[in-house]
Amino acid sequence: MQKPRRRRGLELDLLPLGFLLAVAACGSQAPPANAALPSPSTPAPGLIAVNASSSDASVASVGDHPPLPSDSETKASPAPPAVAPAQPPASPADELPQGSLVLHIGDSFADALGGSLGRLLKTAGVRNELEFKTPSYIPNWSYGPELPRYLARHQPDLVLITLGANEIEIPHPEDRAKPIKHLVSLLGGRPCVWIAPPLWKPDSGVLKVIRENVAPCRYLDSDRLVHDLPRAHDKIHPSLAGRDIWAKAVFEWLVRERVGSATQPRALKPETPAPSPNN
Repeated sequence: MQKPRRRRGLELDLLPLGFLLAVAACGSQAPPANAALPSPSTPAPGLIAVNASSSDASVASVGDHPPLPSDSETKASPAPPAVAPAQPPASPADELPQGSLVLHIGDSFADALGGSLGRLLKTAGVRNELEFKTPSYIPNWSYGPELPRYLARHQPDLVLITLGANEIEIPHPEDRAKPIKHLVSLLGGRPCVWIAPPLWKPDSGVLKVIRENVAPCRYLDSDRLVHDLPRAHDKIHPSLAGRDIWAKAVFEWLVRERVGSATQPRALKPETPAPSPNN
């Protein structure tokens, strides 16, 4: 037996008249077909929007009040300006007058020191000339023709002297006082440093004579700067490592002791008097 068809028209006829009128009124207010539909994520005014994309639903107020910033917005906000770190102290290269010229003279110990020291000076932008003679002695440089010739040729701003190693055993070291003073007088008032050799055995007193007669040059006691200096096979001259150690100590001393001036960029601080034994 065939089932009867459902009659949709009959069902509409059976609906109450008031319901049909209400539906017709709503249809007359529908938006145009081309009107943009509101975004599902945009809540209607006065409602609460729930973000369901997060595992923990976050609630944001909408309507007349702007939404509170989210965690990501808070993290992205600009941080206060960082305080600039303190500037490091000036390096030795910053303390040296670049372009000035250093003349280094002396014996084989001047050769041992001058190579490594010259490289440090060059790195700092300081020109340097090394003139040595092996073997040589204080009177050779005081009364010979070489020193006046080197001074005229190089016109140095600072003179370094490394002499005395060949005279640590002379029986009358006081005899060196006069040639020491004469040698210093040849420098014509240039800033100068007499760099004593680091001793490998006790001397007869020549270093004391140099210290007492070297003014206005400064006296640099290498034994106070370097201790247990590595020696070469002859047990006298510094080894390659010892030369670098000695040169670094002398270089840093030159940086600390320089005061400089417009006319003498390599001028040194005055000699500090030795403390009295009674102090």
